[in-house]
Amino acid sequence: MKRQSQAYFVKAKWLHENCIPTMEEYMPIALVSSGYWLITISSFVGMEESITKETFNKAFNDPKIILASSIICRLMSDIVGRKVEQERGHASSAVECYMKQYGVSIQEPHNELYKLL
Repeated sequence: MKRQSQAYFVKAKWLHENCIPTMEEYMPIALVSSGYWLITISSFVGMEESITKETFNKAFNDPKIILASSIICRLMSDIVGRKVEQERGHASSAVECYMKQYGVSIQEPHNELYKLL
């Protein structure tokens, strides 16, 4: 929960300062702010006896499966929801970060981000 709050704070700061971060700055924050990690951990609660303390400990150490799932969810959300989020005045997405960092038009980030999936 603390990581989630810190990530939201950074994204709010970027929005307030009209900052478009680099992809390297954006992704670690965006992966946490997507909430996928938190939802995954929370889903263990409903599994009762089949989930051990060791399972929680492993999940809190960023296993590759949760990281990979978070990347997929974050990038898909950024690609698909970009236009609506910009109309609402949301913080930059991976699409905007990529466009600014590499000085490219709208289609190139879509192609490159899909390759990461």
